[in-house]
Amino acid sequence: MTGSMNNERTHLRPLRLPQDTQAVADLIEICFADTMDPDGWEYLRRMRAWGALPNGSPGPSMSGFVWEEDGRIVGNLEIILPKTTSRYPLIVNVAVHPNYRRRGIARCLTEKAIHYLKSWNYPAVWLQVRADNLVALRLYERLGFKERARRTTWVTNPSTISQTNFSFLSIRPRRAHEWPLHSTWLNHIYPEQVAWNLPLDFERFRPRFLNALRNLLGELPLWHFTAFEQQEYLGFCTWEATSHYADWLWIAPNPQKTPQALCVLLPSMRQKFGRRRPLSINFPAGEFDETFLDCGFYPQQTLIWMELPL
Repeated sequence: MTGSMNNERTHLRPLRLPQDTQAVADLIEICFADTMDPDGWEYLRRMRAWGALPNGSPGPSMSGFVWEEDGRIVGNLEIILPKTTSRYPLIVNVAVHPNYRRRGIARCLTEKAIHYLKSWNYPAVWLQVRADNLVALRLYERLGFKERARRTTWVTNPSTISQTNFSFLSIRPRRAHEWPLHSTWLNHIYPEQVAWNLPLDFERFRPRFLNALRNLLGELPLWHFTAFEQQEYLGFCTWEATSHYADWLWIAPNPQKTPQALCVLLPSMRQKFGRRRPLSINFPAGEFDETFLDCGFYPQQTLIWMELPL
């Protein structure tokens, strides 16, 4: 125990910005290059750009810890602190250089982060781990994290879009009076326990003047659609333009008719918006996978969302 504590005092220290930015970005690339999605590469590009800014320039709001050994950073953990009291801190980018693994570095970094967050009286901390990263999953389970959700990100490839016999007569723009139903079904697919950590702002979905004005003038608009069959609502879908690799689709199907809603909404959104850029959907893992595949989406990754009460 004493040796472990001495190692921690010698090698573990707080993340320093912007001094550590380039080294941390290099470490993340070494550790995750084989599994990183395009958004991850964009994040690294931005991180390196932040690191190149002069000291004192605005940069990312980031906290965390690193592990130094042999004159370089070989372990990293970052913490995204919440901006509101309704959200929780999130542990991200836990990375250990392949040559330094199986020595307990990831565990030390995570325990340090937990202790740090406890000192600030946060009620809980969250993290996400890839479902296929069994080593990391076992570590977090041993530290007391519990699985709260499992979500798959589905993505299209614009080059694979082809014409279908789909009829667009069952799709039209959403109307203002439909918002209460739209909101109810959104909350069913994106409950509070996951919505807070997605790039999802329900307030922007509301049919009000300021949102309509922002939609007309903004560079990143949202467009809402309603799907129905013989006057029965099948579901809603929002297309959201982004500055990243893919635009978002936020699907809110009728819980009693989810397969029918997906079969109507997914092909129509691909043909309407999917030729320009890839489209990305976050959806509960293991639910209607065959339908997504049949509609031209492929699974990019499945993340397990885990929580540790503090």
